[in-house]
Amino acid sequence: MRYAALRGFTLFEMVIVLAIITVLAATLTPIISSYVDRAKNETAKADVRMIAAALIEFNTDTRMWPIYPMLADIPDGQAYNLLRGPGDQPAVDQAVLDWPPILAAANGTTSLDGILNTNYFLFSTLGEVAWKGPYLELGPDPWGGSYYVTAGNLHPQSPYTAYVISAGPNQTIETNYMQWRQMPLVVGGDDIVQRIR
Repeated sequence: MRYAALRGFTLFEMVIVLAIITVLAATLTPIISSYVDRAKNETAKADVRMIAAALIEFNTDTRMWPIYPMLADIPDGQAYNLLRGPGDQPAVDQAVLDWPPILAAANGTTSLDGILNTNYFLFSTLGEVAWKGPYLELGPDPWGGSYYVTAGNLHPQSPYTAYVISAGPNQTIETNYMQWRQMPLVVGGDDIVQRIR
């Protein structure tokens, strides 16, 4: 019997194969990266829509917006300025002057997750007007930042638009907090926003 000689790869063949792999990797990396970026944007858009829908559902069930520090404050008392989801606090663009005082206010922010997923006000869970949650499981946005709700603008006496916001890929809020309800919502930078009312 004769055995065929085993032949290995030559150095030249190995260099050619590595060059082909390098060219493919260099070509495909931006394409894959753009798919990942697009998927993160689409996830954030879906999340802000679902958060807005959960807040509307809460309002439909309880006949109030989940914006008050205490039940005694309903309907016309002090309201939270922001509801904040889990995640890192994004930066605020220096041109957006109305966000920093709100973020710094002692009673300015409370947990969006706590408000939507616990019976914070101890509503009845039976009957037509009742807490029927939990309303939505929350996590950070796709970049690890918090979602915010401009809760103070849900107050019945507020003339401003209420919306849900993600700071987007650059993790910097660039959208003004106070925007007149009668006007179109102006979204700044790469923020991802869903109007509530």
